[in-house]
Amino acid sequence: MKNIIIFFLIFLLVSSCKKSALDNTNETLPTGTVISSGNFVSNSHTTSGTAKIISDAAGKKFLVIENLKTDNGPDMRIWLSPGTSGSPYQEVGPLKAVSGNFSYELNTTINHVTNNKVLIWCEDFSVLFGHAVLN
Repeated sequence: MKNIIIFFLIFLLVSSCKKSALDNTNETLPTGTVISSGNFVSNSHTTSGTAKIISDAAGKKFLVIENLKTDNGPDMRIWLSPGTSGSPYQEVGPLKAVSGNFSYELNTTINHVTNNKVLIWCEDFSVLFGHAVLN
């Protein structure tokens, strides 16, 4: 009976990690001048793709994610941070998808120069899935 309960708890934990982010998105990306960019590398989960900071003609800044591939998880977030520990950070928004191309308009309070690491962070478990260093 104890083994059945343990199996059930593990099953719930694993299945709950598949409910948050969309599988794929390919939205129209903003265009403009690339200010900085970097490639994602894996941390706790296999992660690949590119992150870019783009300034459009109106001076708005965007974080553009291209060709992302990572695992799904609960409460996935995109953070900008000076390091990879998860603290301190500036939240960009929830992860839109675990694969594909998408962007976020950056709030004017977000400092992408000091916070030059793009983190894909699982808030529920405090786990860094992958990160990109913006150069």
